[in-house]
Amino acid sequence: MGKIMIVDDNRDIAETLRTIMEIEKHETELASNGEEFLSKVENVNPDLVLLDVMMPGLKTKDILTKLKEKNLEKLKIMLVTVVRFSEEERKFLMEQFKIRDYVTKPFDVPELVNRVRNALIS
Repeated sequence: MGKIMIVDDNRDIAETLRTIMEIEKHETELASNGEEFLSKVENVNPDLVLLDVMMPGLKTKDILTKLKEKNLEKLKIMLVTVVRFSEEERKFLMEQFKIRDYVTKPFDVPELVNRVRNALIS
């Protein structure tokens, strides 16, 4: 399976995502904020990042911009968010930052698992 990096400031959600991913036989790594994620991402070299949108510190667009600056824009990213994007916002993020997909919280576990599988093979 794949190596999944989970970036979420809510420890309960991060641990829930970790458990789900590990049940699916994925290797996992956690980061609790954007700064920690950016400091770890190159060493972890994940196949997919599950990135929370609403975290303290760096905003999502800042994190994605810094990934571009590090030449990591090919990194597969799936947003995990309580934010419901408009169609225009969704298209912008998907195109500008090459976001693979996004899942809204609370998420349906079978749907999340399926979407992670699809993101890994795309």
